[in-house]
Amino acid sequence: MMAEFGEMLAELRNDRGITQKELADKLFVSAGTISNYENGVHFPDIEKLIALADYFHVTTDYLLGRRSVNVSPDAFEETVFRNMTAGQVIRDIRGLPPEKKAALGLVLNDMKLSGIISQMK
Repeated sequence: MMAEFGEMLAELRNDRGITQKELADKLFVSAGTISNYENGVHFPDIEKLIALADYFHVTTDYLLGRRSVNVSPDAFEETVFRNMTAGQVIRDIRGLPPEKKAALGLVLNDMKLSGIISQMK
């Protein structure tokens, strides 16, 4: 089960080690407003939601509990190899036919297993 918005916000804030007041100051709202967000009394408007996502380097979908993976939007712009961004690699993988995706999965699993074995030596 994915977390509710308020739980997600509290978790992100606690992980960052900041108080409700400190987060409130960053967003130019009161600590009571942050408390209301975290307790599900109120939800932020779109502008504040985007500001929260930007501050915590997460997507709005993650913050809203629509995605279980916490990947910074910036990660999709990172170069992963041969001048290709992570976003480009994902796009290319999504365009592969099912049998090629399965083959790529086998290669990736083999590479992970090889890495684990080499760490054990």
